[in-house]
Amino acid sequence: MASPPWYKIAGSYKADGRPTFKFTVSRIYRLAIQILTSLMLLPLDTFILLSAALLNHFHLLHHQQRHNRQLLLQNPRFYPKTILITGINTTRGLKLARQFYYGGHRVIGADVGLSLIRSGGSMSNTIFTYYSLSSSKAQYVSSMIDIIHREKVDLWIPYSDNVNQIDDAIAKSTIESRTGCRCLHLNVDYVALFSRDDSFIQHVRERGLPVIERHNVQSRDSVHRILNRSPNKAYLIHKTSKGTLRDAVSLPKSTPSQTYAEVSMIAISKDKPWVLKQRARLGNYWADLVLVRGVVRAMKVRPLRPQLSIKNDSKMETGLYETIRRLMDEFAERAGPRISGHLSIKIMVDEEIAPNSVSYIVYIGGCRQGSIAVAGLLDDDPPSNLYSSYLELLSPEVNGIADSDIKSQVYTKSKPSREWTNYSTAWNQIHIPVPSVVQSAEELWIKIQRLRDSVLHFVPFVDRMENFSVLDPLPWWWHYHVSQPVSGIFSLFDGEVEIQ
Repeated sequence: MASPPWYKIAGSYKADGRPTFKFTVSRIYRLAIQILTSLMLLPLDTFILLSAALLNHFHLLHHQQRHNRQLLLQNPRFYPKTILITGINTTRGLKLARQFYYGGHRVIGADVGLSLIRSGGSMSNTIFTYYSLSSSKAQYVSSMIDIIHREKVDLWIPYSDNVNQIDDAIAKSTIESRTGCRCLHLNVDYVALFSRDDSFIQHVRERGLPVIERHNVQSRDSVHRILNRSPNKAYLIHKTSKGTLRDAVSLPKSTPSQTYAEVSMIAISKDKPWVLKQRARLGNYWADLVLVRGVVRAMKVRPLRPQLSIKNDSKMETGLYETIRRLMDEFAERAGPRISGHLSIKIMVDEEIAPNSVSYIVYIGGCRQGSIAVAGLLDDDPPSNLYSSYLELLSPEVNGIADSDIKSQVYTKSKPSREWTNYSTAWNQIHIPVPSVVQSAEELWIKIQRLRDSVLHFVPFVDRMENFSVLDPLPWWWHYHVSQPVSGIFSLFDGEVEIQ
């Protein structure tokens, strides 16, 4: 199955109105740096592009992915599926499109609300056809259904940053009721339920899973009752209005008298309630999930911020990751077969000190959905066969090779990423802070992050090789030398400039 030329556009839907941007002087300066860097690197990048194109044209490079695709397409028992990915302009969308393509499938790419110029991802040779969709809610669903009927799409994966979660959920409901296409996205009720931490925590608590404590306290006595009921836990108390972490007070203190003295200084009343929430002393993590019909098909655990770690051969590392894995499996099972989609669940790790032992406990502290959750899964280097976990949404008889004895091996890399799991062995990497130096380590990390953000703010091409591929170099070149600078220039004419 040969792909048509990269420049084919089977359809185009323009947005109703032109977006407005508010530019500060610093943003204009950043845009100028982008354009200048693009011009400076244009000769070198063009040489790299042409060299890669020549190598591919004359097949001077033997690449296993391309060879595997050819073998799959020659297999009479293999039935390629048509996959629609919206948000092909994102790095994560392009990465997954390449995986599906080299897995033998037909990929349709689409972007939402980008009407000025084609995105870099749309120029990929792994994209069979490209569509530009309107950002209008009135046209979004009808345009999607039209594409699905026209291209005979089997699976839709929404990755676009320009569509909110509820709109994609509504589109999913309509598409699955009118077509045979399946969509990997949360249902409308789950999107609404998980959009707020309090409703998500309540949902998890009702299913008997451990959640972080959070209390709205209206008196000092209620604070003391909670502290006395759980003497081994640590808490933060702050006003109900959102503020910085430095405004929160840590409880309990070293001695009961210090705790009483601290609480007595807090003005708590029914008119001015405070929030008392549990604090995780051993760090926070994100568990990024691909859920298919109430089953975790892929999972990645990453720390909220890199911290000091204990020895890599410690049994506690393996035990903690195994505990998180089991907790996520149980969460998916209790959510039921109606849940499918991307979800990032916040995991908080705490310790409870007993006279003769120290136990480590994990709690669920919140969740994120949509493009943020997807970014966590695909921003780094995922396994090359991650795409097969998405195909589990299709019925077994149409999932790739039509043979019930041949099972999909989702993670079969000879050297699997230490942040991914195939549920057959425990992970071998975890970061746990040493409690006595957590504060100084976090302060150092915050300073490093601020320095990195400053560099990325003024030198935005630091991570420019992220979406480069020798087999598919044009999206990388097009994004940095055409799409990004031209879109930035056009936005200046539509935007409002203010001095800051």
